[in-house]
Formats: sequence, C-alpha cells, structure tokens
Amino acid sequence: MRIVVLAAVFAMAIAGCTPTVTSTPTPRANVPCGPSEVLTRHEHAHLTMVVRGQLRPVPAFIGITSTQICWLHTHDATGIIHIEAGDSRTFTVGDFFAVWGQPLGQTVIDGDRAGSGESVQATLNQQTYAGSPETIVLKDHEDIVLQLGPPFLQIAPYVWPPGY
Repeated sequence: MRIVVLAAVFAMAIAGCTPTVTSTPTPRANVPCGPSEVLTRHEHAHLTMVVRGQLRPVPAFIGITSTQICWLHTHDATGIIHIEAGDSRTFTVGDFFAVWGQPLGQTVIDGDRAGSGESVQATLNQQTYAGSPETIVLKDHEDIVLQLGPPFLQIAPYVWPPGY
C-alpha cells in the first residue's frame, strides 16, 4: 500500500513539472494549424496584460497541442507571440485570443469584464491605441499592452531577448 501511495505522489510530482498543453484551437479562429511549424514567415510580437493593476501572464503553449501547432502560438509564458506562418496574411490580437479561446474586446480581457467605471485600454509600442484591442495587427517586434482598470500601470517597453 505504501509503495502505491509513493508511486502516486511521484507521478503527480512529475506531472506537475511537465508543460501543459492547451486545448485544440476553437473553430472561430481564422488561423491555420498543422502538424508542424511553418516558417515561411517568422515574426514575433509581445503581449503584456494587466487586470486591475495585476500582471496577468500569457500562458505557455497557446495554439500548441500534442498533434498540431497553429500559425499563432506561444512556447512559454514570456508573452512572446510567435507568428510562424505559411504566407503574409494579416493576423490580429483578436485572432490570437480566438486561438487561445479567450474573449477580448473593449470591455473584456481574458474573461475579466469591465465593471462600473472601468475600461480596457491598449497601447501599441507605448502609444495609445484608439481602436478596439482585438483589431491590433500583429507585426514583428510589436509591443502590445492591454489593461483593464483602473488602475492603469506605466509599463516599460519590452526588451527583446537575443535571437528574436
């Protein structure tokens, strides 16, 4: 009995160390997915999310399952969105959220809805973005910040790691 309990605890510990894989992208996502990465177009954008003054991490493995990888995806929780596509079509932050299966709009970020006196604000490369956040076009080295608040934090420009 003791060996079975220890084996179960060990299995849970190991499972907790392995990366989780997100669910299959939703049908409403207008983003192709396939069995392997496509690198005809290889760009990266960065997304920071803040909800009521608290940083909200962008999860690892959005758009990646055990059998497929989407043209928009994350590999880790740094906020870097990988745009690894087979052509030059335009993708938006809304497309990325659709792959993720999370809502995004002028009153909602990642399932959190604006309450009385709150709003969603977006900046693109440290400049206020006047449109709806889901319309932000993903381009190489774009620095995107989405905040639901107040409060609204001053977010320093993203510093790209070497190789991006």
